[in-house]
Amino acid sequence: MRPLLATLLLCLTGCATYVDRGPRVRTAVEEGDYATAATVAQNFAADEPKDALAWNLDAAAALRAEGKLKDSSRLFEQIEAAFRAEEERPGFSVTDATLGAFTSAYAEAYRPKPADRIYASTYQALNRLELGDVNGARVAMARLRFVQQAFGTGALYVKPKADDKYDVAKATQDERTKDGLGMIEENLAGLTAEGSYDDAFSHWLQGMFFLRLGQDPSDREKARKELLAATQLNSANEVFRRDLQDAEAPASAGQGMIVYVVAETGMCPEWYQQRIDIPLFIVARRVPYVSVALPAIRPSGLNYNLKLKLDSQDVALSLASRPDALIAKHFEAALPGIKTQAFTSAAVKATASYLINESADEAARRANAGSGAMLWSIATKVGTAVYTVGTTKADIRNWSSLPARFSVARFEARPGQKLTVPGHPEASVTLPAGKVLLVSLKSTQENLPIVLRCTPLVP
Repeated sequence: MRPLLATLLLCLTGCATYVDRGPRVRTAVEEGDYATAATVAQNFAADEPKDALAWNLDAAAALRAEGKLKDSSRLFEQIEAAFRAEEERPGFSVTDATLGAFTSAYAEAYRPKPADRIYASTYQALNRLELGDVNGARVAMARLRFVQQAFGTGALYVKPKADDKYDVAKATQDERTKDGLGMIEENLAGLTAEGSYDDAFSHWLQGMFFLRLGQDPSDREKARKELLAATQLNSANEVFRRDLQDAEAPASAGQGMIVYVVAETGMCPEWYQQRIDIPLFIVARRVPYVSVALPAIRPSGLNYNLKLKLDSQDVALSLASRPDALIAKHFEAALPGIKTQAFTSAAVKATASYLINESADEAARRANAGSGAMLWSIATKVGTAVYTVGTTKADIRNWSSLPARFSVARFEARPGQKLTVPGHPEASVTLPAGKVLLVSLKSTQENLPIVLRCTPLVP
């Protein structure tokens, strides 16, 4: 038994690597230091292979924000290849993959969440568009369409089966347990109120592509379907509605240069570990409790509304989608399964620990409280306690640098006009000639440098 205790203690080392390192990348993104974020994330990916996918998602997004679109695109290619390899594995199940993303242990390789798959494909599509790679953009759009159909639904989340090893439903009625769960649910409430399992912006991006860069009538029908999906998810967005009208009834030939603005603002929710006490239901002098670690999310607080001007005229940005709410919505749906697995696992381990401790005490008493027996009793209690706590760590690995919101604008303009972001004098771009332009904008918080690029989609 002594070697076993040593092994268990050894297993506890090295598990906090991601928890310790994660804030460094997120903080760099929050501060608009995308070069540092990309470098640090890539170094961490090389250092921690089991966490590499999570780090690479952060690195690819940071490279895109930095303007290194080719490097970002190459890294997203690697990421999506890893996604496809998982999807093509015999016996692969979308539901299992989705639930596994929220319940995997730190000892396992990071498994992508639905938001990871949706926004990786979205960013890759944007990269290809800005690089002028129409064929590559078409491939990325097809991938995005598949991902949304497969993972953009709440139907993935089945009600967890009752486990006869531990009564989870009974535990959730315990006052101490309810208090802990209430903290998680309170943070979720504000995020999920307007949330969806699917992303309206990503549907619009596909629709806009097929509408403006389509080659035949089938592309126009694809545009109509995707723009209709975007509008159904967010009927308040004026850009969605106008593009849908164009897809259903093509605009007149006299339409001027169309400029689209895609703005990313704020930061996605922060993941953290919430410890909750659950009862063990062991017949004893008092009800023993064990601490369980659950993943949890809370709003970043970095949300604000950008203002744009075309020369001296105001340009309205319209909210397209909320990645923060989508992340929260999927997590909320997965939470019952997360809770069942975590509660049952921790309770079984803790019950075994409790019984081992009782057995050790009894052995010490039979030995007349001899010093050797008593020391072994203490060592056993320490070992089992460490094991119980150390093996109930919550997996909070995630793509930490996604924005809180995507917003879009659409307007007609002339070459030579200047688009600016008031309050950020350095953030301006002179519009080039072209039939359709795409302006990419990214800002995590006010009073920081803003990413601003303009690309002709249709010369």
